[in-house]
Amino acid sequence: MKNEINKVAEFHRQFKVNISKSPCIPLDRKDLRLSLIFEEFSELKKAVTDDNLIETFDALIDLQYVLLGTVLEFGFQDFFEEGFCEVHKSNMTKLDSNGNPLYREDGKVIKSDLYIKPNLNTVINNL
Repeated sequence: MKNEINKVAEFHRQFKVNISKSPCIPLDRKDLRLSLIFEEFSELKKAVTDDNLIETFDALIDLQYVLLGTVLEFGFQDFFEEGFCEVHKSNMTKLDSNGNPLYREDGKVIKSDLYIKPNLNTVINNL
């Protein structure tokens, strides 16, 4: 994931888009970042609804690009990969005591009683 973050950071530097050095929610940029995410998500929703494979692929990449740009503007680039691993580790605790997944009616995986919430405070404070 570092490689992808570095590519988006290259874009930010080239186009003079802010990269925060430490975690923050930049008051002057937060609405724009949310708007960009919403715009790319809307394009993804349309592409999927239209069963357009290429546009879906493009929208997924664009959404990831904008999300990583938000990671940079919010200053999480030094923590993101470790934070992702922490969330993954937490998600894997959703299995029940027999090692089976639990599902909601619509197919979403849900938490079991064994679920352990990710400790993202530790991630940010350790680096």
